Parts: sequence; C-alpha cells; structure tokens
Amino acid sequence: MREKDLKRAYNNVLAQTISTSQKFLFAGNLFGDIFVLSLSELDKSTEEPPNKLQVFSQGSDVDVNCLAFHRDFLIVGAIGLIYGVQWDEEEQTLSTKRAWEIKIPLQVDAVEVPDVNSFWLCTETDTLYAGCGNGVVYQIDLEDGRIQREYRGHTDYVHCVVGQPDGRIYSSAEDGTVRLWSDKQKEPTAMIEPYKNPQLLRPDWGKWIGAVSVNDDWLVCGGGPRAAIWHLRSMECTRVFYYPGRVHVCEFVDDTVLIGGEHNHVQFYTINGTMQANIPVEHTASYSAVWQMSPFKFMSIAGFSNKLHILKDFHFLDSKIEMYGNLQGDDVENEEEEQYNDEDDGENDTF
Repeated sequence: MREKDLKRAYNNVLAQTISTSQKFLFAGNLFGDIFVLSLSELDKSTEEPPNKLQVFSQGSDVDVNCLAFHRDFLIVGAIGLIYGVQWDEEEQTLSTKRAWEIKIPLQVDAVEVPDVNSFWLCTETDTLYAGCGNGVVYQIDLEDGRIQREYRGHTDYVHCVVGQPDGRIYSSAEDGTVRLWSDKQKEPTAMIEPYKNPQLLRPDWGKWIGAVSVNDDWLVCGGGPRAAIWHLRSMECTRVFYYPGRVHVCEFVDDTVLIGGEHNHVQFYTINGTMQANIPVEHTASYSAVWQMSPFKFMSIAGFSNKLHILKDFHFLDSKIEMYGNLQGDDVENEEEEQYNDEDDGENDTF
C-alpha cells in the first residue's frame, strides 16, 4: 500500500483548534501532519465543496496529540514535548521552524517519555495547562515558557484538562477520577469517581474518564463509565446520558451537551437529558470537536477517519471534508500518477 493510501485508510485526528482570528481551522493527526482549512470556505450560501486543504508536516516522529492557538502561534502537544510554530495569516503558511519548545520533565522512575494529551489555554493570563501521560498537569507561562506549577494527584495518565478564568482547573484521567484544583491550593479541592456510581459503571469498559467539560454550575464527564452531569457545588450526579459507546468527547455547547466517542453517531442532549440530535459520523471513534458561535456558527468533528464532519446548525450534518486526497497539489500528483500508469500500460502491451 502506498504511503498516501495508508494515511487515508488510517488517518487518526486527535486534535483541532481555531486560530485567534477565527478564520482558520487546524487539525493534527498521528502521522505528524497538520491540516489547515480556511473557514471562509464554510461561510458560504452555496453547497459547493470547500477548496483544497493545506497540509504542513511536523515530521513522521511527531504525534500531534493536542493543539491550541495563542496570538499568532499554533501550539502543538506531542510525546514529551510542547512547541510553538508561527502562523503567517497573510501568506497562510505555517513556519517550518519551531519558535520555542518546552520539554516535559522526565520522572526519576519513568520508563517512557510521557505524552502531552490535552491542553487548556487561559487567554486572560497567557497560561497553558497541559495534561500528560505521567499523571501530572503542568501550568506553563507562555510569556517565558516557564513551568509555574505541577498539579499532582492522579495515579495514571491524564486524558483531559479544562479550566475557568477564576483559577479553577479540572482534570480527568485513566485512574477513574475527575480532580478539581485551585491555583491557590496545592492539593485537589474535590474529587469525583464516576465508576463508583452503579448507574454509570460499565465494567467491561473500565473506569477511565476520557473527557470533562464545565460551565458556571455544572460538570459533564465520561469515558468507560457513562457520561453524566454533576453539580459543581454539591458534587452530586444529577443526570445520566445513555450514549452507547465509550466516551472521548463531552462538551457544553451553548445550552446543550455534546457527547461522542466509539460509536457511529455523536449526540446532542439538553441539560435535562433529552436527546436533541443524533448525528451520523464515519469515524471509528470521534476524538475531537471544536466550534464557534460567531462570526458564523459551525462545528468540526474529527476522529479515526479521513474526514472532518462539519455542522453549521448543531442538529444535523452539513458536509464531510476529505483530508488526504483533498490537498493542494493533489491534482498535479494524480495527473503524474495517471501518466505513469499509462506509460506502464503501454510497456506491458509490448510484451
């Protein structure tokens, strides 16, 4: 199988982010490629497919596990490393050189370099929070690249970290816990263990928590256990969502809850648990969802497939965008390939 066919068949997009200007979508995969789509292509009244995507290789040794965007820098989380590359919006190019990089400290007893699995960016303080495979959440000052603090308590790798501007941080991990932190205290301020709730436990799928999201009053999380909403003050589970697969995505989106994972649909629910939309996807598993409400409304869902699924109204699927096979330069490559095949056919005819 040729490399491009291999990539098309096994494309696994774990991370997406939107530029500060809200004009470009970035999606990164485990082959070390970052795809860029101009969002002006989606803000059309016509149903024509968008123009070709751009792709910028980070190297075959780079797993793009998570992405964030700060000012004019795309921030990439890989294995044991966080780095920034500059995005030139006018030229629509991503620099081939890293502007800065931060190495994750290696623990004394570590047997492998930890993955950087999740980012949460606090734009008010220019602070990046990184959840890593060694069970630690790192607080990083983006002004000087200094690790300001390590949040320790998880006993297995962190899947997801999110936060609020007031200094509250929330992390979920393979150890089955969601831990609540304050930037003013050393120890977690609270902890949730969904797998201990009989309504949530799914024994065959383990206790890990793959995703967490918060708003002012509520927290939603899920993984091996079912997705559920918890009240932030009482720490009580108030609503269970019966999504049929393992959960890798759960987010508060406007007044709804989005849940996705290892299933051929993503689902939108009301806070009260009523399903509002059951949207088919071609992913073996959905791992990433990003969206914006203005200047126009859209969402992109990505995972283990070669397609971005685009929603303009969060009740149905609008379009699917191919990644490999829909890149700038593909047409020229295909023409050359066809010419090569024609020449081969001609040669074979002479025997």
